[in-house]
Amino acid sequence: MVNVTATATVLHKVCSQAAENIGVSLYSVIEEHEDIFIALFEELMEMFPPPDEAPGHDNRTIMISTALDRIEQSFSQVATKVGISEELLKSHSSPLKFVVQHVAVTTGDLVEQHPDIAHTLLLVAIVEFYPLLLPEIEIGGWLLPRLLRFFGFGRQGPIKGGIAAWLQRWIFGANIPAGSWFSVLQRLAMMSTKL
Repeated sequence: MVNVTATATVLHKVCSQAAENIGVSLYSVIEEHEDIFIALFEELMEMFPPPDEAPGHDNRTIMISTALDRIEQSFSQVATKVGISEELLKSHSSPLKFVVQHVAVTTGDLVEQHPDIAHTLLLVAIVEFYPLLLPEIEIGGWLLPRLLRFFGFGRQGPIKGGIAAWLQRWIFGANIPAGSWFSVLQRLAMMSTKL
């Protein structure tokens, strides 16, 4: 996990520095090209079936690999606009992609085969990482607030048309169980002053 965090941090620094070198912030570049990410999100929503139609391990592996390839392509489109070479980007994103794919497939398998255990483990992980995440919010760190916002968790609730709104509709409907992973993430977003 430390290597993943370090790699993500280095990737963020490389992209931020490249943007600064051309006189803009990375976030303004991302916002300027949000249509790329919106199109990607819509494509990914169509790609993944609802939870009651779980694809099985082999199909899940293919779907997640394809999704990660599309995410990498979209990010590459934006990163090259600030002068980052595809080779440099891939040198940092490939190790992340491998780990994310493994975790996503394993998580999907666990959720499909043992949903109660998966829910419990997710809550334990959130509780364990909560003290680490809370200072990130309070000191204005760059990662957590932006990730929550990217995934559609806003200060007033799920952002219309965002991933969180789609997940709410897809998994829970109108009633979000208290203490669920979704409610914890939404609470973190509501607490964040940086969104």
